[in-house]
Amino acid sequence: MTHNLPTTISKTAVRTALLESLQGEILALRASDRWAAYLDAQSRFHNYSPRNVMLISMQRPDATHVAGFHTWRQLNRTITKGERALSILAPLFSQSIEHDHDTPIGFRWVSVFDIAQTQGPSLPSPVQLLSARVPAHLEPALSSVVQQIGFTLLYEQLPTGVNGECRWADREIVIQADNPALQRVKTIVHECAHALLHQHERSRALAEIEAESVAYIALKSWGLDAAPYSAGYVASWLDQGDDLHAVIERSLSAIQRASATILRGFEQQDLPSKRASSFAF
Repeated sequence: MTHNLPTTISKTAVRTALLESLQGEILALRASDRWAAYLDAQSRFHNYSPRNVMLISMQRPDATHVAGFHTWRQLNRTITKGERALSILAPLFSQSIEHDHDTPIGFRWVSVFDIAQTQGPSLPSPVQLLSARVPAHLEPALSSVVQQIGFTLLYEQLPTGVNGECRWADREIVIQADNPALQRVKTIVHECAHALLHQHERSRALAEIEAESVAYIALKSWGLDAAPYSAGYVASWLDQGDDLHAVIERSLSAIQRASATILRGFEQQDLPSKRASSFAF
């Protein structure tokens, strides 16, 4: 009597295993000196009120890291000559014992600067830009995947620190043109995941964790290592007290669904695989 036993592991199980490997990379990063240096630098930046976020956005829409003169000096960066400060409101507290010192009695204008207005050593970062070689056909093939999900792939000069954008209103995925090929490939998959999953998602952190997990799975499936970027990126969107496994488990269905769609679209193409000696940087 013969039995029809499965001879291969299901694709879903393989992708779940890849997510577990990403979790291992994140846990290792969290125990490293690089992560400690990143947290120390980030602790110097304030969480601005919604009003100040609006003020910053009105004056500099592409701002990413905003701080005052003295904070930038502590981080060994100087304000670029000729740059104009951004103005925000800081609370004023009374020194009188008759007032509650936790309640502001007014506000004053203070000056801050975005990192793009400063010069100096880079801030400690949990991510490393990906620059390894990739098969030359991979990026054009992903352009076709972008079309399959109803978007157009564009390359532009994006603001400093931005690698890609998903523009739902225009049905466009936009990639930083100057990035290395592997970073561009990973970002295309990341933005495809946003396109598939997150048009109405209210949690930015959840959306970024899911999109980067999809990118990690896809690249691993193609034999490419995104861990130097993906581990730090996902970790940076987790709260320090988050149970990493629980966060991934809650998003497992969405991550699997988007991964399957992107990988299936890729696999259905008639690719020149087979010219593996052709690489791009």
